[in-house]
Amino acid sequence: MASISLQSLKQFYNETMAQADPRCDGYPLLDSPDKMFVLIGLYLLAVWQGPKWMVPYKPWDLKNTIIVYNFAMVLLSSYISLASLYGIYRAGGYSIFCDGMDKYQFNDDSGLYVSVGWLFFISKLIEFLDTIFFVLRKKNSQITFLHVYHHATMTVFTWLGVKFLPGGTNVIYPLINSFIHAVMYTYYGLSAFGPGMRKYLWWKKYLTKMQISQFVIFLSQGVLNAMYDCPFSKAFVYAVFIYTFTILLLFINFYVRAYVQSPRPAKPGTVETNGHIVHNGEPGKNGDLGKNGDITKHRNMGRNGNGNKNGATKKLN
Repeated sequence: MASISLQSLKQFYNETMAQADPRCDGYPLLDSPDKMFVLIGLYLLAVWQGPKWMVPYKPWDLKNTIIVYNFAMVLLSSYISLASLYGIYRAGGYSIFCDGMDKYQFNDDSGLYVSVGWLFFISKLIEFLDTIFFVLRKKNSQITFLHVYHHATMTVFTWLGVKFLPGGTNVIYPLINSFIHAVMYTYYGLSAFGPGMRKYLWWKKYLTKMQISQFVIFLSQGVLNAMYDCPFSKAFVYAVFIYTFTILLLFINFYVRAYVQSPRPAKPGTVETNGHIVHNGEPGKNGDLGKNGDITKHRNMGRNGNGNKNGATKKLN
């Protein structure tokens, strides 16, 4: 029985992989899903064991690294979004009702949609560093369920979309999501400079609204794709719809906790700066949010603490 089930699974895998877009051949990490799952497994291992490994060590000072990382992600995300927009222009525009795969086959020589999709997938792997920075800086309260769930599962869905459907309705995902991420990482990059930037960072609430809006757009697109007879994989449409719905619920839950419900009062002697900045919706303390480039807090400490005398402030990493 076990051998029969194993054989059936192998046959199902081979039949499924045979439906992959042949233009993906030769792209690193797109040949089979095993390498992707290994990387996700290592990521989850770092989430699980990383904080324990960091217990005997001091938090790493990664300010400059984080600034460079964030603005590098701005450039990468901007390129992906603009390249997606250019591809839509070359295809003659985007239809919200139906965009079949055949519409995006005109540039097989350059493989525009596959190369952009591949970069989109690679960007999701690079974003694992968001969590790694949390671990190294001992910002463990920022490693929430939403944070980890979003990073790990988004990588899987991006790989599936690039491998099997690089084009069609899927072109809006790198277009919109990468645009949101370009804005998001700009915000994080500025926040990484420290409290001196907080007067320019009044718009974090609107950034969260932008993140929620993209999922509403994706869900609406899914409804239209399901309603209309379009030559695009209905199974993928349904799977993305369900997944996006779960993400939307988690983001709404975060938004309510961060901006609607009354925040918990700060502890005596604590001065909050502009707060921890949002990253994909992971909540921090007092309803604020955390990101690799969050603005650090300051705590007044006297002789009994680790700070300076006379209540001088000491920056916490």
